[in-house]
Amino acid sequence: MLDPISLCHHLGVPGMPAMTVRNLPTEVAEGLRRRAQAEGRSVNALVCDLLARAVAEDERRERMAAQRPRAEALRRAIRRRHGEGTPSERLVRRDRQR
Repeated sequence: MLDPISLCHHLGVPGMPAMTVRNLPTEVAEGLRRRAQAEGRSVNALVCDLLARAVAEDERRERMAAQRPRAEALRRAIRRRHGEGTPSERLVRRDRQR
């Protein structure tokens, strides 16, 4: 039985882009095939899921990088107000030195 993504590709549903991967090493293709079989789904569904996760992770990293300047500014403001390390950090360091 075909999963929904494979069915869309199989039927040529408009709006669902298709890709061809060239020069895929045999061991990678076999690894994908084994993993898909172990998970009880098609190689196509597995690859679509892996690619979607990779794109989501890239987007998450981009969002985190965009927030980095704000986080650094907050860190500097805290250091100006409380000195090097927040009060809780100083307490933890003091406790660890005992």
